[in-house]
Amino acid sequence: MQKVAMDIPDDLYKKIEEEVRLGTFSDVSEAINAALRKAYAEKSRTYLRWLVKKEGITETSMLKEIENIRR
Repeated sequence: MQKVAMDIPDDLYKKIEEEVRLGTFSDVSEAINAALRKAYAEKSRTYLRWLVKKEGITETSMLKEIENIRR
């Protein structure tokens, strides 16, 4: 896994430490990794929504395609 150095605002770091203290995450690194994964997933979903809209793909056509794939 690649190492990354970053500056985190003090108020945000305190919130992360609080989540670690409450047991939500085992350490600060895990909390930051989870936040990055979540942010990237949201970016991916946003891109897919944009692409579907741009290409004019309807929900009906997507469901039909899924049905065809399952056969």
